[in-house]
Amino acid sequence: MHKIFKTLLRDVEIFFEEYFIVPFSIAIFLTLIVFLILHIHKKRKTIGRLITIPLAAFYFSELFYTTLLCRIGTKTDALANVFGEWSIYDGETSMYINPKPILNIILFLPISIAVFCFTKQVFDKTYSDKKILIYTGLFSFSVSLFIELIQLIFSIGTFQISDLVYNTVGGIIGAVIYIGLNKILIHIKKARK
Repeated sequence: MHKIFKTLLRDVEIFFEEYFIVPFSIAIFLTLIVFLILHIHKKRKTIGRLITIPLAAFYFSELFYTTLLCRIGTKTDALANVFGEWSIYDGETSMYINPKPILNIILFLPISIAVFCFTKQVFDKTYSDKKILIYTGLFSFSVSLFIELIQLIFSIGTFQISDLVYNTVGGIIGAVIYIGLNKILIHIKKARK
């Protein structure tokens, strides 16, 4: 148990040291651009927009920085492990967890929240639960495929089928969470009336 805790603590430490400052700066820049565009189009600023736009910008900056931008300058054999890592165990002992599959799922959990909250707040567009699931699955797969292909073309990571599967599953789980949270919020609003 100590080994698992130590590994997870180190992963969190690495994340904040290496993967936080640059994406945060990119997110601020993207947020300013979106607010400028909204101001030009005379869209009124609501609390939802003031919260949603920076969070979506931060999520996508973090996603692309973590998977692509931070790897620029490093060369890898992009086809070294095409099938990827399917097990959460590293093979040494049954207690030592390989965090990569879990992190690939977690990485895409917020994608539907970022996309659908953004479209709802900025474009005043809502979708049915079925469309949210379908669009999230397709969008998660497409974004993951884009990342994997960029890693393959520029040799800045390894093209892995397991990443495509885990990222898509993470996106769909995130969509289920988003749909559930929407239902809870709707129920709370109805109960207040």
